[in-house]
Amino acid sequence: MDKPPDNHELARQVAVLEERMNTHRAEYRTDIARLAEDMAKRDAARYKSDTNARWWQTAILIAALGIGLTVYGFVTAPH
Repeated sequence: MDKPPDNHELARQVAVLEERMNTHRAEYRTDIARLAEDMAKRDAARYKSDTNARWWQTAILIAALGIGLTVYGFVTAPH
């Protein structure tokens, strides 16, 4: 039969497991930081896109109002 591991062997196994845990923890933190950076870039791009879209919407609205008022002016003008 196998004899149970001694204290030195158990201590070594615990140390190896702790090192693995620390490695995984560091990898997770790196992954989380990378995701946060990607999200920030995506949010910045979305904000820029939304701002650009608002400018176009405003320009189109002003042009439509101008055209509408011009047409109204021609229709209602005395001849």
